[in-house]
Amino acid sequence: MIITLFGASHPTESEYQKAYKLGRKIGRKGYTLKNGAYGGTMEASAKGCRKEGGVVIGVGVEGHSIDKLGKPNSYNSKVVVKPNLNERIIEMLNADLIIVLPGQIGTLEEMFMAWAEAIVGIKQPIIVVGDKMAHLINYLKENKFIREQQLRFVKLAKDIDEINF
Repeated sequence: MIITLFGASHPTESEYQKAYKLGRKIGRKGYTLKNGAYGGTMEASAKGCRKEGGVVIGVGVEGHSIDKLGKPNSYNSKVVVKPNLNERIIEMLNADLIIVLPGQIGTLEEMFMAWAEAIVGIKQPIIVVGDKMAHLINYLKENKFIREQQLRFVKLAKDIDEINF
């Protein structure tokens, strides 16, 4: 099973630790983690997954300048380089499960693209984790940015401990 993880490139310490814990959980199960290759939650989850003997596929961008690392983190087992951000996201969506941790605008772009793909039947439902992300989903619902039937493609998890795979 390949699990793609989206999250912040500049996480809080708590968000970093949660990503690390989730990476360990993925690695313990023997699953492959796919993420954005660089720092923040990408590095944390990769570090956790590798600690448990798991495989990490980092998906980078040619000429990368996304975060402070400026290069893929050292915990990736393999790095796939795409020519632009759009193709990077498309590659990351090629997974069996997508999990979205709190993040900033890049994470939102990834989440919405995954959600749109799920709605048209291309991908499986996604799991969105944490209160911050739940508030966003509720805001979108309450203000009619999304239809009720589109919510079935997103599962909310209060914390990573609620995620079962």
